[in-house]
Amino acid sequence: MEEIQVRPLQEAEYPLWDNLVEISPYGTIFHKSQWVFSATNQPWVNTEILGAFRQDKLIGGCAIHSYKMAGLFILITTAFPLTPYGGIVIQPHESSKVREREKMEVLIINALINALYQRNPSFIDLTMSPHVIDIRPYTWQKWQEIVRYCYIYRLSDHIFENISKNARRSINRANKFGITTKKKWDKNIYWTLTLDTYEKQGKKPPFSQKMLFSLMDIIKENNWGEMWIAETPTGEAVSGEIFIWDNKMAYRWSAASREQFLNTGATSLLLYDIMTYLWDKGFKQFNLMAANTPHLSKFIASFNPDLVPYFSVRNFRGLFKIIKDLHSIVH
Repeated sequence: MEEIQVRPLQEAEYPLWDNLVEISPYGTIFHKSQWVFSATNQPWVNTEILGAFRQDKLIGGCAIHSYKMAGLFILITTAFPLTPYGGIVIQPHESSKVREREKMEVLIINALINALYQRNPSFIDLTMSPHVIDIRPYTWQKWQEIVRYCYIYRLSDHIFENISKNARRSINRANKFGITTKKKWDKNIYWTLTLDTYEKQGKKPPFSQKMLFSLMDIIKENNWGEMWIAETPTGEAVSGEIFIWDNKMAYRWSAASREQFLNTGATSLLLYDIMTYLWDKGFKQFNLMAANTPHLSKFIASFNPDLVPYFSVRNFRGLFKIIKDLHSIVH
């Protein structure tokens, strides 16, 4: 079998990468070149896409962000705020035989891992999409695994009947309050809702307005998603959602709401109307995210989605590993 070569992609090769993301069983919108280079856009972060080639054909790769911590440790990651998934993508398998498929995947993953090691990192964190179920190539190399969860809703034409009674009551309550929903793209309204959402938790958003707006611009320019809001009868925006999509599913990328209107059921009505809209557009699955945060999990679970695991894998190296191991012993 021919040797696999790994190197950073040039900008002219990004269309090749985006095509690989489209056809790969592991690719998501969060792997797209425009997304990964806009997701950080910070001078202290170096973003690159590593391509795995065989006979000059791109067969796999990984978009990574690297930066220094304390001026000493090099950290490599695939996930930043507003980018939940990343990790290695691989071309569709040519063989129907399990042994051949697994052999090729391991070769590609190992080649990319070795390329990461050559950057002398102290810490590597790769967060996969829910499409990735096999992380053995990493655990076989003694990487640490972390299990996370998301909620994926299987869309149908019987959404209202399939959700819980509590969710239906919230939707009916919103209708009684005269809440309406509509498609509306307004970055300033959404930022105001975002600030209110985090303020009620006593927190600041984990991302800047600039970062949010940059990704919103890319979503709109590429028709990768929509923003919807719920309004009172007087036209006051009380809840907002931005949902995006790729060729595999839709994603509830971001949600925000005003605390004083939570008892109106506006957020439930908004989510229900979006789910109905996505079904009408032909989507079969809607990733509702939110399963790793207790208060969000409680709300999303009322819509009766499927709980689906996804994985992060981590590798600690050198002095960083020694410090981590000592910390584990002490605690």
